[in-house]
Amino acid sequence: MVAISAVRSSNESLLNLPPHLSSPTAVFTGATQGIGLATLRQLATYTVAPTCYIVGRSEARVQEIIDELKQLNVKGTYISVKGEVALLESVDECCKKIKESLGEKGLDMLYMSQGYIDFGGRNETKEGLDTSLSLRYYSRLRTVHNLLPLLSRAPNPRIVSVLAAGREAKINLSDLELKHKFGVLACANHANTMTSLVFEHLAHQHPTVSFVHVYPGYVKTKIFQSGFSWPVAYLFKYILQPLIFFFEIPVLDVGDRQVFHITSARYPPLSSSQTTSTAKPSTDTGAPLPAGIEIAMGSDGNRGSGAYLMTADSEAAPTGTGKLMRGYREEGVPEKVWRHTEEIFASVRGD
Repeated sequence: MVAISAVRSSNESLLNLPPHLSSPTAVFTGATQGIGLATLRQLATYTVAPTCYIVGRSEARVQEIIDELKQLNVKGTYISVKGEVALLESVDECCKKIKESLGEKGLDMLYMSQGYIDFGGRNETKEGLDTSLSLRYYSRLRTVHNLLPLLSRAPNPRIVSVLAAGREAKINLSDLELKHKFGVLACANHANTMTSLVFEHLAHQHPTVSFVHVYPGYVKTKIFQSGFSWPVAYLFKYILQPLIFFFEIPVLDVGDRQVFHITSARYPPLSSSQTTSTAKPSTDTGAPLPAGIEIAMGSDGNRGSGAYLMTADSEAAPTGTGKLMRGYREEGVPEKVWRHTEEIFASVRGD
């Protein structure tokens, strides 16, 4: 486990590092509440003059967050980007605005944590995708697809998707979109496992970019109430949640760990060739490692592989090298899932 003290030591070093770490440019989706908002707050706290693009449905809510961030760090630049990220069309519009704003500049960080759980069955958007699966997978990968050119210009680009790394499970390869056999658990498994597989594939296609899939642990947020009918939401809030209280991870700790995930040299891109635990990364790959902390094991079992599955304590999840994921690699499933994703993009957006 990476101790929270080591996490904070790494984060505190950002102030004295090169501009891509001390004053990074970042895009946040899903940061109007919960884990994403905690991460946004902590990034503003630990850095000198960050530039943060905040994508959200409600301009009023995003403005409230911007006002708060200015209190935390007056030197930062915080930009509202209005959009409904469940829709690929809206994702494209948001990314276009960000590209136009940045021009020839690079993007240092992409952080995605949007999502909700719907226990009412498949609920399709106007684009024909299930809303929950779109939020947790398709819209995130569409954002990655659109912003990779900007990320590739940065000296230490990193993509973090907060979902359920380490909980990969069998998926239906003949119905990845879950058009024909939808279920709440199947939806969670598909979003989670497809993310892990595709991040491995993209890490090889884009070796200068780090791809980090994170399980944050149990954090008190509204995601478990947003998709419930009111009786179930009541049961969860007033009966189950108090029982889970002792297992909760403080939101501040989670925010600190997410800043660590998007800034630490523990998660270098494949191109860095830093594949030994004793390697000492330069600041080109992130904030220097605290004493006793090594370069992380990649999802494929190779240290510094560019794609990472991180647990709630910032360690590599063992599922990456388990029987299921090994078998999927041998069968070429990462590439198959990415081709499927591109086909969805083409069918919805015509590209």
